[in-house]
Amino acid sequence: MAQKNQPAVTEPGASEIGGSIRAKREQLGLTQAELARRSGVSKAMLCDVEADRKNPTIRLLGQIALGLGCGISDLLDLEERPVMTIDRAKDQRVLVDPENKMERRILSREMVKHGVEVLHYTYPVGSDCEGFPPHPTGSFETAYVLDGHVKLLVGDQPIELKTGDAATYRADLEHTTINLGKKAAKIVYVTHIPRQRVKTPKA
Repeated sequence: MAQKNQPAVTEPGASEIGGSIRAKREQLGLTQAELARRSGVSKAMLCDVEADRKNPTIRLLGQIALGLGCGISDLLDLEERPVMTIDRAKDQRVLVDPENKMERRILSREMVKHGVEVLHYTYPVGSDCEGFPPHPTGSFETAYVLDGHVKLLVGDQPIELKTGDAATYRADLEHTTINLGKKAAKIVYVTHIPRQRVKTPKA
């Protein structure tokens, strides 16, 4: 399925993502054409992203990560850290999608290495994540609303959440978060993503 023309994610060092995607793809023994089939992202777009000619949106990164059997955070080329880490606000990896100004912030680099993403999302008024692609099979996620009023749609099941509410759900289904409030909504997500080996199809 061809993806929409989407604006690039803007962040310092975003160009590092292309090399990380290429390295992960080659590690799994996948060609660009095979990854394109798995992710639903065109081969031409993958080529541009890997060559750092284009930076992917957060949603597009999600599609590529799904095709690689990993999470978005695995593609950010996070450097090794000691067992005990402190992620200062100024050092946290942040993706800002210029299409809707949604912000994605990694709160723990160390947990990414163990298959768990701890993320802080900020949704501007009226924004949504436009049907975020499923995570790999077996993934689960908990969403905790720090502030705001949102509608969460997992598969075909909608639910409204307000400040202090939490929901745990299958993250291997398409999911969407829509800000229903009159101010920015802030949510912490904890996502467990089973590590999977992507098998190359036999010819």
